[in-house]
Amino acid sequence: MPHAESPILLLGAGGFLGQHVAAALRAAGRPVRGVRGTDLAALDAAGWDALLAGAGGVVNAAGRTAGGLDALVRANVQLLAGALDAGTRAGVPLVQFASAAEYGRTPTGHAAHETDPAAPLSAYGASKLAGTVLLQEAARSGRVRACALRLTNPLGHGISAGTLPGRAAQQLREAAQTGRTDLRFGPLGAERDFVDARDAARAALHVLALLDTPDSSVPDVINVGSGEARPVRELVRGLADLSGYRGPLHEDAPGSPRSGDVPYQRADLTRLHATGFRAHHPFHASLGALLGAVPV
Repeated sequence: MPHAESPILLLGAGGFLGQHVAAALRAAGRPVRGVRGTDLAALDAAGWDALLAGAGGVVNAAGRTAGGLDALVRANVQLLAGALDAGTRAGVPLVQFASAAEYGRTPTGHAAHETDPAAPLSAYGASKLAGTVLLQEAARSGRVRACALRLTNPLGHGISAGTLPGRAAQQLREAAQTGRTDLRFGPLGAERDFVDARDAARAALHVLALLDTPDSSVPDVINVGSGEARPVRELVRGLADLSGYRGPLHEDAPGSPRSGDVPYQRADLTRLHATGFRAHHPFHASLGALLGAVPV
């Protein structure tokens, strides 16, 4: 772990992933420096330098998944650019949570590898890819030790009810309590690579420590996922079983365009496993954490 006595600057500490990274840092006995009430995308060099003063590394869990182009670029590109420049000046490593949405559509059965062509199908994916390209340029030039973790679909405590897993958990929990039996979803046949948010946080700290080791060789992009593709239907049915919901699960509501555009997702984990990292939390444990702590 970088500079054991130095705090890790955690961007997006109050968000879903940030909360898990903060918990992992505290469990490891590491001080966390979070940032609240600051428009990071608007910070100048002096502001960034003040944030990084004395820090041993940076984990960027900040960003946006939706919104207009300007908002996505500010959160997913401009903010990262400032953090990379500041990390360069401070001489500390940086880990960025990137997204598997950068790959776009992949053939059914194919595990997306980091060297595959990136062809995002959404403004969100495009903005995340732009951030990854900036990081790659900075890392390859030797200006900063940095890595983008291309994360698949994270699950766990604190996930937003605005996501399909979060919404399904909320609805199923409420239906089990009230006896409601008319739950309706869109088509649930799309296959996704789900990963526990706790493992995503652990991966970030693991890679950050490797980046802080001068003689280690760390790729500039590493996939983080489970390496398995599961139908979204399996997630919903698993949540139903855990919640005690016994009614039917209809799939006749309007579907998500993204599910239709990207019917299959699975990450190749060769690079991740080569670093010595392995996930600890199985799928059913992720569902339990998700069901037990979804914001209402």
